[in-house]
Amino acid sequence: MVTFDQSLSIAVRCVRAMFHEIAPDTLRFIRDMQGRLFVVMPDAANVDEIEALSQNLSDDLGHYAGSGSPAIRISDTLTGDALLIESFVIQFVDDFPVYLIERRAMGEDWVLQPEHEVPAHPPRFVFFSLKGGVGRSTALALWAQHLCQQGKSLLVIDMDLEAPGLGAQLLERTGKPRYGVADWLVEDMVGNQVAALVPDMAKQSPIVPAGLWVVPAFGSVTDQAPQNVIAKLARAYLDKQGEHGQQHFAQRLRQMVTALEQMYEPDVVLIDSRAGLHETVAASLLHLDAEVLCFATDLEVTWQGYRYLFSHLSQLAQSDIMYTDWRERLKMVSARSSSRALASFVGNAYALWSDTLYEESDDTLGEGFGFDEQDNSAPHFPFIIPRSDTFEAFDPCRDLSKVENTQIQQVFGAFFQGLDERLEMVKNEQ
Repeated sequence: MVTFDQSLSIAVRCVRAMFHEIAPDTLRFIRDMQGRLFVVMPDAANVDEIEALSQNLSDDLGHYAGSGSPAIRISDTLTGDALLIESFVIQFVDDFPVYLIERRAMGEDWVLQPEHEVPAHPPRFVFFSLKGGVGRSTALALWAQHLCQQGKSLLVIDMDLEAPGLGAQLLERTGKPRYGVADWLVEDMVGNQVAALVPDMAKQSPIVPAGLWVVPAFGSVTDQAPQNVIAKLARAYLDKQGEHGQQHFAQRLRQMVTALEQMYEPDVVLIDSRAGLHETVAASLLHLDAEVLCFATDLEVTWQGYRYLFSHLSQLAQSDIMYTDWRERLKMVSARSSSRALASFVGNAYALWSDTLYEESDDTLGEGFGFDEQDNSAPHFPFIIPRSDTFEAFDPCRDLSKVENTQIQQVFGAFFQGLDERLEMVKNEQ
C-alpha cells in the first residue's frame, strides 16, 4: 500500500525512469484536495509517452494516482502555459527539485509567497505560539502598556478566534465594541458593506489612560447571541468569491487590518495569532507584512511542532530564492524561561533553524541565509521572558493595579528592550 508520505517520491521516480534528462522546471506535479497526484509534462512528450507514463503512475501509485489520466501535457490542461506561473513549493526527491502545486479545500495561504511589495502601514507585530499557556497574550498586553506609556497609540487585534482571550484581558465585559474580527469576516463573506462595521470594532482599554485600542475576536453582538459562535467560525475562514475573482483568507484579513489602521491611525499594531498549525495561521505569519514573535518553551513537543512548521516554510524559501528576507522577520521568544535553561534553548533553536530555514554558503550563490549559534541578532536566538508566579493566570484588567512597575520590568524588561529596538529598526526601514 502506498501512503501519502511515499506518493510524491514514487511519482518523481516514475517520471525520471522514462525521461532521464528532463529539466525539473518544465514539470509540474499537482496534488489535488484528496492528495492524489497528477504530472504535467512539457509538450515535447508525445502521446504514446504520456499514455505509458499514465499507466505506470496508476500502477505504482495505487490510490494516490490522479483519476483518469494522471499524466498530461501542458497544452492539454485547462490553463495551458499559465500553469507554470501558479504558486508552488519546492521539495527535493533524490536531489531532484520538484515543483509542487497544492490544491486545497482551504489553507491556500500556506503555499503563497509573502507579498514583496505592500502599501505603507504602521509597524505590525504578530505574537504566535504552537500551544497556549506560554504567556503570549500577557506579554503582548504588557508591551502594549509599555508602548502607551511612551506616548504611542496602539491597535491590538485578537485573531485567536477559537480561543479568544485578549479582548477579555484588555476590555471590561461591558466595554466591548459592537463587532469583532469574526463578525467582520462573516459579514464580508456575504458581501455586506463591512466599512460600516469598522468604527464599531475597537474600544479603548482601561489599563492605560489613553491610546490602547482593542479589537476583540467577537463583539458584543455575538455575546448577545452566543449560540451563533460556532456557526460564524465555520464561515469566517473561507475564501471569498467576489466580483474580481477569488479572495483568499489572507487577502480578506489584510483588507480588514488595513481598514482598522486607517480608522484608528495607530503608531503600532499588535496581533495575537491563533496558536497551532491551523490553515488560517498562514495569514498572520506570512501575509500581514509583520514581525513574527515565535513563543516557545524548551520542550521536545515544542521543537517537534516548530520543525513541522519551519520544514514547510523552507519550501517557500526554496521556491522564491530572490525574496527570502521574510525569514529575518521571525524571532524566537523563550517563554517561562530560566537562566539555567538558556543554553539548552539556544542550542535546540539553532539546530532547528539550521535544519530548516538557515542555508549553508554556496560557491555559486554566495553566502547563504545563516547565522552563528551565539549571534543574538539571529532569528533563532531568543528574546527571554523568565518564569514568574506573579504573571501566571494574569488578567491585566483585574491584576495590573496590584503589580509594581519594577516587578514588570524585572520579568519583561529585557523582552521590552529587544522589541523596542526591533520596532525602531522597522520604522527606520520604512
